[in-house]
Amino acid sequence: MSSPSRSESTRGLPLLDLSRNEGDRPSSDVLGPLGDRLPDLLRDYLEPSGLEADLARLLGVDPDRVLVTTGGDDALDRVFRAFLRSGRKVVYPVPTFEMIPAFARMADARVQEIAHEWGALPLDELALATDAETDLVAVISPDNPTGTAATTEELVALAGALPGDVTLLVDQAYIEFGDEDPSAALLEFANVVLVRTLSKAWGLAGLRVGYAVSTSERIAAMRDVGGPYPVSSLGLELARQRLATGQARMEAFVAETRERRTALMDVIRLLGGDPIPSQANFVTARFPRPTWVAVGLRAQGIRVRSFPHLPEHVRITVPRSAEELDRLTAAAKELIRPQALLFDMDGVLADVGASYREAIIQTGRSYGFTITPGDVAIAKARGNANDDWALTHEILLAGGIEAELAEVTRRFEDLYQGSGVRPGLRETEALILSREGLEAAAARGPLGIVTGRPRVDAHRFLREQGIDDLFKVVVCREDAALKPSPEPVLLALEEMGVSTAWYYGDTPDDMRAATEAGVIPVGVIAPGGGEMEREALIRSGAATTVAAAAALSATLDMEEVAA
Repeated sequence: MSSPSRSESTRGLPLLDLSRNEGDRPSSDVLGPLGDRLPDLLRDYLEPSGLEADLARLLGVDPDRVLVTTGGDDALDRVFRAFLRSGRKVVYPVPTFEMIPAFARMADARVQEIAHEWGALPLDELALATDAETDLVAVISPDNPTGTAATTEELVALAGALPGDVTLLVDQAYIEFGDEDPSAALLEFANVVLVRTLSKAWGLAGLRVGYAVSTSERIAAMRDVGGPYPVSSLGLELARQRLATGQARMEAFVAETRERRTALMDVIRLLGGDPIPSQANFVTARFPRPTWVAVGLRAQGIRVRSFPHLPEHVRITVPRSAEELDRLTAAAKELIRPQALLFDMDGVLADVGASYREAIIQTGRSYGFTITPGDVAIAKARGNANDDWALTHEILLAGGIEAELAEVTRRFEDLYQGSGVRPGLRETEALILSREGLEAAAARGPLGIVTGRPRVDAHRFLREQGIDDLFKVVVCREDAALKPSPEPVLLALEEMGVSTAWYYGDTPDDMRAATEAGVIPVGVIAPGGGEMEREALIRSGAATTVAAAAALSATLDMEEVAA
């Protein structure tokens, strides 16, 4: 499923992106001093020396000890290229920032990864792993993705334990959010290179301005392995203006972030997560069901970060305002106890394996064409298959059968509805979920149905099964565009008087409609379905998948959802 754009999310709401750790939004006054200089800044190459001098003053070092780079990533790349020789070894703890092993590969280096229990960086193990073949030791502090940080005393001890010809790289992208800043102490060591950025606390990620700090000799070596003018003239001037006027705002933002970080940890615990104490502007946590959290939040327009190599964990940027925190909290509560439950009918409430799906097969047979149950399952899994009349017509046309949709529909309905001499296939339909289970769900909140069935067929099934009194809303084929359009789901929300819900559906169309409507998609594997159907639901955005008969018991209790 494609991700929401940066400007829009579900239901036209702004996307709340808590996946990239971007910082405060600078005020527009950073643009003010540019004035008539803007055309020249767009045209001219500008040396970074002015910004380097500003950064040097900020750190209390000489300007020749600072190198401005294209974001922190460029500084990391230059460290690897300047101080790590081909075939030599780099040592670092794992998990780590994903670009550390990437730059090691680009440098044709050997790597030694130090696994450790999260909570404290394995500094003693790093020192012990450093041998005559080692050129570089790389540490992220505060660490990404864990958020943990080493103390000044620990980092100084590591720097002192390394041979003088081994470079100690300390990535400090999140240092402003930490409990202490070890920079001054570390810069007493000739083998230390610090990498920092204006992307996080300073809120200039879009400008891609980073910098490295070390001895003048090491900075000169790093300057030699990169191109000139690493940052645009406009970026340099905007960064200088931000530093000149934004110090107080940055410090206030950092203080607020540290406060909201505690609140974020409370939200994570509400979801059943185990947060790692963080000194960054994000919190990473282990969740019993991380996909439910990540996809369920995304369906509500909130993006967080998952990691393929850390499948049990989710990383969430600290909300940048009270409003963002409130929105995240409300979305988290919806993952625990929904405002309402919406159900597709076929395959979720009604077992239609011998009715609707059989009608597709027998309609094909009436044209002398064989349609197998597997053909139907594959067509449903592809999506855009919510209209069984149209789907039957498409299968026939693909098989070379010239047939009019109206005649296909007539034959289909004759088989499904039956006649005076032959019972209809609809009479084979049975209720999948029990009335008792639905009653228990209705006691928690309102229930609704969003189905592509005609209204007559939908209400007849509900009456025959004795459950028509349990549903506050029934949105049918005649009421709105068919799924995967979100229109019928949005209509159900409006008529129920709720802003979001969980939607139980058995097809990719259901999952896409739910997500576009800002509703949490629960993938239901209909009777007879299997791994193909489950994978199709996941690809289409399901926050979780459940067997149809166990759909309610497997999702409604928080102990089951988060455990």
